Amino acid sequence: MSLKNADYRENFYIMGCHLADDICQGSLPAILAFMYQEGRLSSYAQVALLIMGTTMINAIVQPFTGYIADKKPRPYFMCLGMFLAAVGVIFLGFVENFAVMFLLVAINGIGAATFHPAAGKLANIFAGKKVGRGMSIFSVGGNIGYALGPLYFTAFYMMIGLKATLVLIVPALVMAVLYIFRNRKYTIYSLRDHRHRAIKSKQEGIKDNYFGTFLLLLLVFARSAAMFSLTTFLPLYFMHVLNEPEEWSTLTNTVIGVAGAVATVIGGSLADKFGFTQWTRFVSVLGVPFATCFLFTQNPILALLFLTCYALFYYGAMSPIVIIGQKLLPLHVGMATGITIGLGISFGGITAPLLGRLGDNFGLEATMQAIVFLVAISAVLSFLVPIVNRPQKA
Repeated sequence: MSLKNADYRENFYIMGCHLADDICQGSLPAILAFMYQEGRLSSYAQVALLIMGTTMINAIVQPFTGYIADKKPRPYFMCLGMFLAAVGVIFLGFVENFAVMFLLVAINGIGAATFHPAAGKLANIFAGKKVGRGMSIFSVGGNIGYALGPLYFTAFYMMIGLKATLVLIVPALVMAVLYIFRNRKYTIYSLRDHRHRAIKSKQEGIKDNYFGTFLLLLLVFARSAAMFSLTTFLPLYFMHVLNEPEEWSTLTNTVIGVAGAVATVIGGSLADKFGFTQWTRFVSVLGVPFATCFLFTQNPILALLFLTCYALFYYGAMSPIVIIGQKLLPLHVGMATGITIGLGISFGGITAPLLGRLGDNFGLEATMQAIVFLVAISAVLSFLVPIVNRPQKA
């Protein structure tokens, strides 16, 4: 089987690893919300600081792991990162010291930073010509993980309390065992792809587009700041502003995640047809009115409906943005994956403490207003991103 005609169906397995990795990150807002409710965390700012703990490390480590994954193929980084991401959350329910909590979520960040570049590069290899569909299959694993995380944790929390964090290790262990039987295949394909890219870049004079990547990062930063802050504070918003029960409020991110999973699958195929940049611009603009409507309703059902519609358009651009990054940096696909998936998310986590402080001082309504402003900014920034329907050459 040649690389040119690689079997994108292998991405279904990589999707499973992505699910196991991101179920840990997806459960974190629900875990922290329950810790806040039980008095282990004393303010919204502390919740945001723990989110920053995982994302600051992610921001530092992600470009580095992407770079070394490009220098020499290391597909085992996918399995290692998935396992560390789980280790970083499973002990949260057993500690009360804030410094230890911060250390644990930082380990979670290291795991996520190690996982995404290696997994995204493998997904690109196996996608072949169907890059939009292949990357969507990979990306939807993260959406499903984020959607299942709160539901998975909350179900066990209702039975055994915060010690339910321990069960988050199960998906990672299952996928790690399965990975052992695929490691040789992934290593062979990674080495073959590495040689193929080196020869092609020398023959065709292909170069990385760093300025275009910078413009893409501006968009990624605005998008991630909005969505990451939204998922962090959404359960608390439904609890304290819309007065919904805590068990149901923590599941709001599950609804958003399910919508995101559907949109990710559809978005990749449509981007293959209409163009990655063009599709990203289209859905970025359409998301603004639904995010705005969310601000003007006190009805929890309508609020969730508007947020679900926004999530459809937000996640519709998820895999196309990763592909844009990979096409802008064709010589550093792993690093491109790292900065579009990981570094972007990390920036969102870095901004979360600022919005948490805003919520402490002026209420969570002000936090949500700031988030919607970021949504509008991201729509504007999408028009600065280069069109990448053809390979980037010198």
